[in-house]
Amino acid sequence: MTEEADSRRHYVQSLARGLTVLGCFDADHQQRTLSSVAAATGLTRASARRFLLTLVDLGYVARDGDQFSLRPAVLNIGRAYLSMLTLPELAEPHMRALSTEIGEAVSLCILDEGDAVVVAQSRPGRSGLVSTSIGSRLHANSSAAGRCLLAGLSEDDLIGWLRNAEIPKLTKHTNVNKSEILDAIRAVRRAGYSVVDEEFRMGISAIAMPIYQASDTPTAAITLSARSRRVSAEALVQKMLPKLQLTAHAIESDLARRSYERQHPDPVGNRYQPN
Repeated sequence: MTEEADSRRHYVQSLARGLTVLGCFDADHQQRTLSSVAAATGLTRASARRFLLTLVDLGYVARDGDQFSLRPAVLNIGRAYLSMLTLPELAEPHMRALSTEIGEAVSLCILDEGDAVVVAQSRPGRSGLVSTSIGSRLHANSSAAGRCLLAGLSEDDLIGWLRNAEIPKLTKHTNVNKSEILDAIRAVRRAGYSVVDEEFRMGISAIAMPIYQASDTPTAAITLSARSRRVSAEALVQKMLPKLQLTAHAIESDLARRSYERQHPDPVGNRYQPN
């Protein structure tokens, strides 16, 4: 039996559809009606209703009249994965300090199947910017973090990704020309940071730089996002980039310390001192 045939034999369609229903809720659609869920998932209303009511019974979805929304129990699905990551745990204090200092949102993303996935985030209390949340998937081309992570790919892998990628036109400023996108990502490689101005969402500019952990390939990217009317793309580079760089280097230092301590456990409690 071929690998593809074996995969089809074990594929549980109902499980896949149930996960699709969970996945249709996001920061822009925190509540959905039955019709909205059916439209977002491609399911019939009858199928969408069965899945929603099952998820309600399991405690993953709440129902309020004709409105459905996620319940905190869904966090249990991702908790096991997040618990294995040392990066968000180490990064969050530094991200929180930066977010508090500058009054803007700071996110940490990893690359997964061509998307930048948010794994940690810090927003100042006075910020009204709510564009992403933990678990959000951002198209790699149109997000600052995504471009940083793509720039870390080898040239062959980057060209292969771009050849097969579908580039959605998210805003009127989103660049969908693959030749120009390739040039832009190469420029990110040279500069060491990425700036995106209203390509992911209108009114939002972002700057990102890579986080490295004992490899030439970025482990993650840290992003600072702000409303364009408050902070221009030029100001992000001139005023925010130095602070973002200090934060990235602090996270990398903590990653190096954690790695050293795991490889060299010290029973007497001496702490690792980086050179």
